[in-house]
Amino acid sequence: MLSGNLPESKSNFNNEFNPRFEKNDILEILLISDNKEATELFQGRFQDGKSVTTYISGVAAKGGFLINQNGKIGLPYIGEVHAEGKLRSELVLEISTKLKEYINNPIVQINILNFKITIMGEIKQPGTINIPNEKVTLIQAIATAGDFTNYGNKKEIYVIREINGERKEYIVNLNDKSIFQSEVYFLKQNDIIYVPALKSKALMSNNQLVLPFVSFTSLLLTALNLILK
Repeated sequence: MLSGNLPESKSNFNNEFNPRFEKNDILEILLISDNKEATELFQGRFQDGKSVTTYISGVAAKGGFLINQNGKIGLPYIGEVHAEGKLRSELVLEISTKLKEYINNPIVQINILNFKITIMGEIKQPGTINIPNEKVTLIQAIATAGDFTNYGNKKEIYVIREINGERKEYIVNLNDKSIFQSEVYFLKQNDIIYVPALKSKALMSNNQLVLPFVSFTSLLLTALNLILK
């Protein structure tokens, strides 16, 4: 079972809260200003304190601002802005600077609405997990997916991450304390985790196939022995 009070890497913690955006990320971009009309254009109407209407390429829609295949988002007032590959802090600064031409002292907040990871293999509840606060560690993801099955290999966990259009594979040993310094200890949006089975599961499966055959052979030999007698 997983421990609930494991230490966290401070450096990884800080990096994860300044993610680098990718194509197909859906961003919630909130504007705080004394310009009510401008603020409403970004935030839309509110329900229970949460924005339920945002804009995609300047058109009202639920779901935020989509980074399109050109790596851009369309925003009220300032039009298209290149977002792909930029850190959150960089995009916040750029949008804030451009909005200053139209609005006094704009404050911009950006969140990823479709931050999700996928976990497969020897896990009790495999599937895709949505992460509302953009922060999840490998350990937390496994716990959220119900923990390992009895055959999950904790010493050889695969994390697959896309970096600049290329997939990179990491192998993590959950029993090694160096995991807290790993690049993949804090997960990023669209990461894939695969937990392979222990070799003992394969051996058990083979034994289950062999045992019926042995039993049938023993029965056949016994029958032949009785007939020959």
